[in-house]
This record gives sequence, structure tokens and C-alpha cells, in this order.
Amino acid sequence: MSHISIIVGENIRGIRQSKGLSQERLALRAGINPSFLGQIERAEKSPTIVSLEKLAIALGVKVEELFHSSTDEIQKTNATFLDKIIFELSERTNEEQEDIYKIIIQLLVFKDKKEK
Repeated sequence: MSHISIIVGENIRGIRQSKGLSQERLALRAGINPSFLGQIERAEKSPTIVSLEKLAIALGVKVEELFHSSTDEIQKTNATFLDKIIFELSERTNEEQEDIYKIIIQLLVFKDKKEK
């Protein structure tokens, strides 16, 4: 495959892994076939622009980030735990987000009491 296909595939894999997503989970979120995602990551197939857009949205990045050739750019997209939590909550309803927030608060209160 072409050099750009290799870069795009490596970037998708790197961003996906930094966000703690499996190929199956990312493919489901992007609405594409998991085996096709694997082929994209291995630079065996070239994705369409529409597929790239779907993947970028599912990864929470701009499409142009998939084309950066520098490994420094991938490192900038490495997610912190807070980024991962935000990413997971972004697809939830406000009610679900509020419920999860309440659970987190209860866990923190429990943890703080336990440490005293």
C-alpha cells in the first residue's frame, strides 16, 4: 500500500489504543466492519473519505489528525484517564451522565472516609 495508507493506519491504531478501545468497539462506534478496520490499520485497504470521517468522529479527533506523519502528533493524542472518562460519557444521555457522576461522588466519599 501507499505511504499515506500506512500513516493513516498507524495513526488510527495509535489513537484507538491510547483511548483504550478495541478494534471491535471502535468499528461499532464508527459503523464500519471490524475486519475492514483491521485492514485499514494494517494498510491493506484504503478507507473512503466517509469512513475516515466516521472513524475520526468515533475517536473524538479531527480528520486531519489521522494524516499526521509525526509520532509526536500521536503522543499528543494519548488520552489521560479524564479524557477516557469524557470520551465514554460523551455518547450517554444527560440522565446517564448524571447517574454516573453521582456514583463517582459516592466512590470518592467512600475512599476519603476509608483513608481517614
